[in-house]
Amino acid sequence: YAKRLQGNGGRVFVMTGDGELQEGQIYESLQTAVNQQLNNLTVIVDHNKLQSDKPVTEISDLGDLESKFRAFGWHVARCNGHDFSVLDQVFSELRQITDKPKIVIADTIKGRGISFMEHPTALRAGNGYYRWHAGAPDDESFQRGYEELISRTNNSLKELGINPLTLEDYPADPKVASGVSSEFVVDAYGAALVEAGAKRSDLIVLGADLTADCRLREFEKRFPERFIENGIAEQDMVSMAGGLALSGLLPVVNTFASFLSARANEQVYNNACEQTRIIYANHYAGVIPAGPGQSHQSIRDISLFGSLPNFVIVQPCNAVETHLVVDYAINEATENCVLRINIGASPQVIELPADYRLTFGCGVALTEGNDAVMFAYGPVMLNEALTAAELLSHQGFSLKVINMPWLNRVDFDWLREAIDTVPTIYVLEDHAPVGGLGDMLLNRMNDEGLLDKKVFHKFAVSGYPACGTPSEALNFHGLDGASLAKQILDRYRLKKSAARFER
Repeated sequence: YAKRLQGNGGRVFVMTGDGELQEGQIYESLQTAVNQQLNNLTVIVDHNKLQSDKPVTEISDLGDLESKFRAFGWHVARCNGHDFSVLDQVFSELRQITDKPKIVIADTIKGRGISFMEHPTALRAGNGYYRWHAGAPDDESFQRGYEELISRTNNSLKELGINPLTLEDYPADPKVASGVSSEFVVDAYGAALVEAGAKRSDLIVLGADLTADCRLREFEKRFPERFIENGIAEQDMVSMAGGLALSGLLPVVNTFASFLSARANEQVYNNACEQTRIIYANHYAGVIPAGPGQSHQSIRDISLFGSLPNFVIVQPCNAVETHLVVDYAINEATENCVLRINIGASPQVIELPADYRLTFGCGVALTEGNDAVMFAYGPVMLNEALTAAELLSHQGFSLKVINMPWLNRVDFDWLREAIDTVPTIYVLEDHAPVGGLGDMLLNRMNDEGLLDKKVFHKFAVSGYPACGTPSEALNFHGLDGASLAKQILDRYRLKKSAARFER
């Protein structure tokens, strides 16, 4: 883009955080910009010296940034990133630099403006950890921060002789319920890792600057010699896991699914070719939470990992199943394992049978029904499937909902029995339409001749995933319980009408 604008005098500004400078692609782009003489390009580094969890120096120290950038051939300026007059002066001076690309290192304080969120204070309060990087603050903290900002703003306005701000409070939309339980599957995952770490000294846990989000903090505290923080460098982390596995250790790789499955796919493949065993934990899997947008919503990881021959992909639906899945991956599996982990609160706690046992390739029915069966997985989509089943029951339609945690493996005898008495088979995906559970089941049913006179249909996240609240995103894709119930009922009525017409 900078190259295109260069001919007509256009300038391009790019902002990056200092933690991002641990990523190898950054240094490739620094080199390329100089080689292509993109002298109209200015990069602003928000140098607050803090990543999502800890100070940058404690994760992967960046060293002398000014010398590094100059070594790549960039013009470097440095200033207080909170002082607008200084920033204006720096940018004015940079207009005179026309023979090389420019970098401004803006020294800042993370959380500036709210005293208890400013990182020097917050790190002390958190015993070295920063808690305000992501997620909404609790009500008390929100109110404290709100009052600080309003007070500071109104004091400044008063000095200028301007009337103070008066902000309207908008009541919550009564149509939008919170729709969550107190269960976090990811909490159970973190606890299960600690339990396993106490029993197996060969278990090594790796993180990528998402230690708090992935609930790895307790493992890090209990077994610091077996926890490796790699920073924002997923490809390097996966390659490191490959070396650990070749040494006879069992690495557990953790980061968000969208980063791990796509960005480090080549390294995952290379590791797999070595016939070692590694566990990959795909956190933030699926379309929800949808607030951060498409870069964080992972709807292609099943297909990317599923294309490899020696990978088993499993997604637990609740805390109980999470402990069982982690135990399977660590102590029973003979192949590489991918654990798909939801990071947000479960909409409801999925109730499994009291005698439930995790059985390879088998799911479990959560409701009974004869009109159709729906395979689903994970707390988000199972909640919607169960909601649809309840709504349909009021219309005289019985839907059997099956929790199917094994996303690329199925036991044939169990599958045949699960679909034997129903004419219609639905699969509800927390994934794109291609390469998920639905394709695996469809292929197996077709190969084994199980589809005779049966209808098969997939509900999936078509197109790019929508951003918004959970209810907004699910409704947009027609995957919320009410939308599913309507689609199923419409298809059922259409089929009955066609049958009557044929007669």
